[in-house]
Amino acid sequence: MNDISCKLKTNLLFLLLLIPFFANCKSNSEVIYTNATSNSTINQGIKMLSEFYLTFYGNEYTDNNEQLKRKYISQPLLNKIDSLSNDEDLILDYDPFIQSQDYSEDVLKKTLKIEPLTKTNEYRVSFLLFGEKDEKRTYIDILLEQTSNGDFLIDSILNDNNLNLKNNK
Repeated sequence: MNDISCKLKTNLLFLLLLIPFFANCKSNSEVIYTNATSNSTINQGIKMLSEFYLTFYGNEYTDNNEQLKRKYISQPLLNKIDSLSNDEDLILDYDPFIQSQDYSEDVLKKTLKIEPLTKTNEYRVSFLLFGEKDEKRTYIDILLEQTSNGDFLIDSILNDNNLNLKNNK
């Protein structure tokens, strides 16, 4: 009787040790699936931001192309930028997407880096403005909004106190 009881306890203990292992395998497969789904969204966001920066800052920059701006920037953010850039109440005297007035197109193009942050639809864009010896990278944290047709728009500049619309919503 003692041998049977001992074997039963051993088998039970063995089964109890295996349960967390199988449970962990199941949760890992769900994480992989979730990451695969979110990777597609992340890639779309990175592609859109890359397109935006290369269009506006990798070529001759055209500040007056309002239709092109609306392709990449949400209307509330455009309105906020306009209100802070008017002559009467000038608060933004720099381009908020590069946090500067001047830059080198070639250097920005070559050093442009875009990576997702931990929260959904938040990205960090970084680059050098001039490529000088000890120049530090410029960092812009951006919140994207996904529209009803699946496109992304820049909805907030998170590390700019004037243009962080996320806190105002």
